[in-house]
Parts: sequence; C-alpha cells; structure tokens
Amino acid sequence: MDRLQPRNPKTRVFLSYAFDWIFCAILLALFFLLDRVEPFHREFSVEDRAIMFPYEPKETIAVWAVVLITGVFPLVVILVVGLGIRRSPYDFHNGILGLLLSILMTTMFTQAMKVTVGKHRPDFLARCNPMLMGLPVVKDIPLRLWTVRVCSQPDHHILKDGMRSFPSGHASTSFAGLTYISLWMAGKMRVFDRRGYSLKVVLLIVPILAALLVSISRIQDYRHAGVDVTWGGIIGIIFAIFAYLQYYPSPTSPYPDVPNPPRHLPWMPRNNEGQGAGSSRLENATGIQHNHDLVDESRHVQNNSVYEGQAYNDDGARVGTTVQRDRAV
Repeated sequence: MDRLQPRNPKTRVFLSYAFDWIFCAILLALFFLLDRVEPFHREFSVEDRAIMFPYEPKETIAVWAVVLITGVFPLVVILVVGLGIRRSPYDFHNGILGLLLSILMTTMFTQAMKVTVGKHRPDFLARCNPMLMGLPVVKDIPLRLWTVRVCSQPDHHILKDGMRSFPSGHASTSFAGLTYISLWMAGKMRVFDRRGYSLKVVLLIVPILAALLVSISRIQDYRHAGVDVTWGGIIGIIFAIFAYLQYYPSPTSPYPDVPNPPRHLPWMPRNNEGQGAGSSRLENATGIQHNHDLVDESRHVQNNSVYEGQAYNDDGARVGTTVQRDRAV
C-alpha cells in the first residue's frame, strides 16, 4: 500500500484536496445540464404590467463581461499576491480553489432555482408576443390565465430565457466572486487589526461596488425585478462566505492572512508525539511554515522576522522567541 502513496510532500498536500477539485468539476457539469432543462411554465396574464417592459437583445453587461469581472479579476489578484508577493503555492492553491467553489456553488444553486421557479422576466410579454388565431392577445379571458402555447416567438431560446428571472444569475455570480475576493483581501491586509487604515476599507469596497453595479444593470435592462437581484446577491454572499471559511480563517482572527493548515494526510509519517515528520521538506515544497496548528505560507523571510511567536534568520533557522507578531502584508 505504501508504494501507492506519493513520496513528494507537495504532491501529498495537493492530493488531499482532490475531492474539492472533483466536486467543483461536478458542479460545473451540473450547471450545464441544468441549463438544458426546460423551466417551469408558469401561467401569466397579458395585462400584468410587471412583465410588459420592452425586450432589448443587447445587454449592458454581457455574460463574457461578468466572467471577466467576477472570475478573471479575482484570479489575477490571487495570482499576483499569492505567487508574486507572498510566493506561496499553497496560498495560491487555496485562494483559487475557494474562488471556484464560491462561484460554482452559486451558479449551480441559482440555475436550479431558475428552472424550478420559472418566474417571468419583466420583458416576458415582448419575448412571448402572444398571438391567438393570427391576432395579438391583449386582453385576459375572465378567470383564466394564458400559457406559453399562445407565444409566437420563433426563437425558443429567447422564450425559455424569459422564464428564468428568479434569482438573478448576474447578481448571484457577481457577489459570489467579488465578495470572496473582498474577504480574501481583508485577510491579507488585516483590515480588522484595529489600526484604522481607511485605504484598506476603500480597496475592499471596490469589488462590492462592482457587484452592486452589475446587479443594477439587470434592472435597467428589464431583465430582472428588484427582488430577483436582491436574492441573487444574498445567495452569492452566503456561498462566498462559506467557501472562504473552508480554506481561510475569519478576517477577524489573529492571523487572517494565513490559510487554514493542510489537511491531515493518513500516509504522512508521524513521530512519537503525533506531529508530522519531515515538515522542512513540506515547507520547501509548498512554501508554508509548520508551527503546531498554524501554517505561515510566506516565503518573505527577512533577518529576525517574526513568525507565530518565533524569530528566524535568512536560512530559516530559529534564532529566538518573541511575544509579538507585528507584520502586515
């Protein structure tokens, strides 16, 4: 059995997260499967003013722009800080995995609600173009609602998309990705260290403001009502917080810039005290520092730098102890 176990510590660490990556792949597959599902066909009234708004094919913020704003931008931030500044593959790995988990859980959950609720968009009647015996339907029959059978829209995709109003996918995805990166930046900058640097707060507000503007654009385009984007934002925030806390401590914790310790690997050799042996090899492989139950992933070790109450020199050797850890990134 030992022959099947990887000898490289770096490989061991990242294999312990294999299920997380598989889970993300499953969520992505479920999203595309749900996208092919026909939404619930809710009956409607042609006199309902809430769905009488005009339909405009061109959107203010297209899907590709949402991908750039909520996915690519956070990825670049994590790449620059995790590998460029902190020089920690482990921190970069956790940051990217948390981002993917936040976005994919949100999109899958949102898509499932869209197809089951079947709420009409504000521009549904313009998409549907209800016709009966060659004449437009402009009045309701007493005690009766209409179905999609009276819709004359030749493009089924446009009609199907008109029944996916709740919740807003743009809003939920934007808040999922941008709330996550705000939490990630809050941890790295130690926003809650009680030093009162207002610039940190400003930097954290920018992603949230971007998510808010994306959500507002959906109301301006008559794609969603206010309740759709509100619940979309709530869903995105919930999953962003959940995903972040899987891999990082709370931003209010003493060491919010340090990822959660690597998961326990049953095949890792352990000494008589139950501590993992070969931690120096693990540090060289992943860029993290083992100190009991906390891990410092930073490779920026300067003369007499302070780490978890211990002082180290350039060679990584412990040169003394200290009771103060006063370093911000």
